[in-house]
Amino acid sequence: MPGPGKRRIPEGLRGRAIVAIGALLFLASLSAAVALTLPADTILSILQPVLRSRGVDLSAQDTRFVFPAGIRLSGVTLSFPGNPSVALDEIVASWEWTGLLRWAPARLRFRKGSASGDLRTSPAFWSPASGHILLSGVSSSDLPLSVFSTSGAGFSIRQLEARWNVSRGKVTADGSGTFHFLQVPIPTPGSPVREARIEEVSLSFLIREKSLLIPKFAGTFEGSQVDGTGEIKGGLSLRNSMMTLHLRIQNPFEGRVGLLFDMLSKNAKNVNLRIVGTLTAPKGEFQFF
Repeated sequence: MPGPGKRRIPEGLRGRAIVAIGALLFLASLSAAVALTLPADTILSILQPVLRSRGVDLSAQDTRFVFPAGIRLSGVTLSFPGNPSVALDEIVASWEWTGLLRWAPARLRFRKGSASGDLRTSPAFWSPASGHILLSGVSSSDLPLSVFSTSGAGFSIRQLEARWNVSRGKVTADGSGTFHFLQVPIPTPGSPVREARIEEVSLSFLIREKSLLIPKFAGTFEGSQVDGTGEIKGGLSLRNSMMTLHLRIQNPFEGRVGLLFDMLSKNAKNVNLRIVGTLTAPKGEFQFF
């Protein structure tokens, strides 16, 4: 007999619940078994139209299902209209039920040589409300943009991590990263250097109101310490957003900066580096005072 205040679950209802759970487990097992036996062409034929509708062409040398809910593509080529194709060693897209505890069950990973990326998003991955991304070893040489090979601009990420949320159509994000180097061209006539290479970079950033703010930037240039702040306006469009970085070169005479620019003849003791332009075509300018 059930105790006071306790309700006993009817035998019929309990039996139906057991049957329902058993049916769900059977369907999940059946779906996994079917997916495991699907040929690669079938999986690709499902993925390609979806991506093509978004302007991306996909091809892969090998495609297979990953138990319990994932797809692995090897020897991948991604093509975008008006741009060279991108070759990746591997892409793995999966749904991880344990990720529901962090509300980020959808996961997409890629690998190309030593470069890798790991993206986790909320369940509606086609329009995620939140997410987390981690990039390691990615450099400008991995991107199919000719501007990096012709302008002198470039970068090499050691590790970059960010989290974001979307609420009422507004995106907020916070992150930090370290770079092996950032390089920008210096087109100023008469400059003794044609590009500035800032090494051992560390920075923090946040996104507010369609602008990416950089409240902290640190690194080294020609043996001198560099610090500063910056802002990227216009969202994260590689070609349309405008960036401004104001960097202060500390103690320029301790490194090679003073020697390179003959600052004594300019009667200058301090030097700043101002970087402006789009993300794919930044330009630097030295300012002496």
